[in-house]
Amino acid sequence: MKFQDIIGNNELKRLLPQMVREGRLPHAVLFTEEGCWGAMAFALALAQYVNCERNTAPESTPSLFGAGTAADESRRELGEAVPGIEDSCGVCDSCHKYGKLIHPDLHFVFPVSAGKGLSESEKKAPISDYFLTPWRELVLRKPYFSEQELYDAIGIENKSGIITVNEAKRIIEKLSLRAFEGEYKTMIIYLPERMNIDAANKLLKLIEEPPLGTLFLLVSHNPERILQTIRSRCQRIQLKPLSREERKAAGLTSTANPEFSEILQHLLTVSLEKKLIDTFPLWESLSEMGRERQRDWCLYAEQYIRTIYLVASGLEELAETKPDGAERIRDFAHRLNPGFYEKAFKALEGVLSAVDSNVNPKLTFCNLANIFQVIA
Repeated sequence: MKFQDIIGNNELKRLLPQMVREGRLPHAVLFTEEGCWGAMAFALALAQYVNCERNTAPESTPSLFGAGTAADESRRELGEAVPGIEDSCGVCDSCHKYGKLIHPDLHFVFPVSAGKGLSESEKKAPISDYFLTPWRELVLRKPYFSEQELYDAIGIENKSGIITVNEAKRIIEKLSLRAFEGEYKTMIIYLPERMNIDAANKLLKLIEEPPLGTLFLLVSHNPERILQTIRSRCQRIQLKPLSREERKAAGLTSTANPEFSEILQHLLTVSLEKKLIDTFPLWESLSEMGRERQRDWCLYAEQYIRTIYLVASGLEELAETKPDGAERIRDFAHRLNPGFYEKAFKALEGVLSAVDSNVNPKLTFCNLANIFQVIA
């Protein structure tokens, strides 16, 4: 992955190489985003950049924490595809391996659980290494992926993954070795907020004082859930949301999940009609989903209700309603109580919190259906 291949956040494409050149890149960076805004792509591009043979040649960059000027000459020789953005060359042996995610000094950790393809012994203590093939396939196919898409790819669709102390031990083992080929060993941790307390505590010392030539790159969607002592050891870089055009270019145009849409629209309809008994199959369906799909449904519901609110407020041009669903949204906007929206958002945030806390899903979604009946 090269910086020039990343969509959006152009200031960051210039900042990261500059930090490397000026010796200001810390050994632990926490990329944060609220959606699929490209944090993983930036982590991959930075990892490739610091080990690019053009940048790590003795006459160009002797250290990750201090760079010479010959790298600038090399970049001018190559010619920059994107003006003003210094980048890895993309043609050296190191870049080829990083491009396939198979460089021996590039390591990945991500939340996992016992999957279908694991042996009985592996299911007892699953770690990321057991899922590297589907992980690589997902990242190469779609670097802008969601947590649920990861779980679908590695075969744990209805479970939430976790980063355990066994994973932490494996990280320590890997990083205790010298770099095999490159100047630096890079450990990319996707969703460190899924790290349990034992794993986080075991990694504290390593993240604070890693071996020479070690780079930690963390990618988080919910950094406030990361252990504070881990956060404090990283330099945080917050990505900006992608514009509508950038989301389209990244293949992130929102296409409503038909199941999500059907459940929400039915729930709103029966709430307006005060048919409590008709909500039973709806919250039953929601409670049977995996936790990540439940979370995705809540986020979808918030966006849909926000669209209804914009239409109800006379701001339909900002709502971006699709022609095939516009009439239904206008109908809800006309019928829903003006006080519904604020209370609905508060109720959905409560459900998200309950899902994260592993509260009984039947009670959680039954309560949500009851609240919608009252406030619609």
